[in-house]
Amino acid sequence: MMKVFYAITAALLMAACSSNTEKNHEKSSDTTNKGDLASAVKEVRVFEDSLKRSGMQYDQQTAVVYAEKCLSVTHRFPKSEEAPKFMDKAHIIFASVGLHQRSVIIADSLIAMYPMYKNRPMVLESLAGAYDVFVVPRQKEKVKKYYEMLLKENSEMKAEQRKQIEDRLKYIDLTFDEYVSKAN
Repeated sequence: MMKVFYAITAALLMAACSSNTEKNHEKSSDTTNKGDLASAVKEVRVFEDSLKRSGMQYDQQTAVVYAEKCLSVTHRFPKSEEAPKFMDKAHIIFASVGLHQRSVIIADSLIAMYPMYKNRPMVLESLAGAYDVFVVPRQKEKVKKYYEMLLKENSEMKAEQRKQIEDRLKYIDLTFDEYVSKAN
């Protein structure tokens, strides 16, 4: 019986010590979080500068490294103002080298995780276009979803752009190439 008592006491003591350590760690991480964010952002900027200076060939492999550095900021600091910016940047980088499936996965997550992101309309338009033209097989449901979200969320959209999107939605069953052929 005494052994059980000692075991329970030891377990409670260890639990109390570990939760205290976690609280202390949380306090110290709050104060260093901003510094860590700044260094993570700086790391991406240094990489960008090295790409510019070296004139390095911007191939898929380099793009993946660059995008992963951007995503690292988002994963490490998801509540920061920088997180959606770097997530957006990663989605654009992947799209720029033809990695559209990865690009839309990131952009889909961006839209879901950061509903107030200032460049949301651009991301919605990018998603609709990617699902319409680049993602194979074409996913017309997603094209429709993102164009409708774009229209609904942007009441101040220019009339010409609104009309183009509404026209595209009328012929959503056509592939983009078929739609362009029909328009001409």
